[in-house]
Amino acid sequence: LTHFAIVFAALIHDVDHTGLPNAQLVKDGHELAAKFKNRSVAEQNSVHLGWETLMDPRFERLRKCIYQTNVERKRFRQLVINSVMATDIADRQVNEERQQKWERAFQVSKLSVSEQSPLQIQEDMNRKATAVIEHIIQVSDVAHTMQHWHIYRRWNERLFHE
Repeated sequence: LTHFAIVFAALIHDVDHTGLPNAQLVKDGHELAAKFKNRSVAEQNSVHLGWETLMDPRFERLRKCIYQTNVERKRFRQLVINSVMATDIADRQVNEERQQKWERAFQVSKLSVSEQSPLQIQEDMNRKATAVIEHIIQVSDVAHTMQHWHIYRRWNERLFHE
């Protein structure tokens, strides 16, 4: 479930991207900015379109392979949303929330592992996994800017022409 959530999020994270930053979409009064209340506009649109596509009846068998219960569906959806939203590096509030999530996930517990219930242990592991996943997908989204200049330029030119 988690593995496919990460792959799915990576596949959809720039679906229907206009090529404009969120701040410009908001400034221009773009219809997507209004629809998503001026917050992480491109990212929310990508999640919306990606989820809408996955919910198409043609993909019912795929959905049954990804999750079997409503709890699993909710967990999958939340992982996808968190992962795609993590690619919004310009929204200060989103970044602060992600940092707080990281700090909560990795703060030292007052209870030893033996004092925690299995549910507490699972929730702790989920919090840590989610925090790590969000940072990995964020880094993956912007890592192309760290390539050697000639590689960066070549790929960006190809993207521009596409």
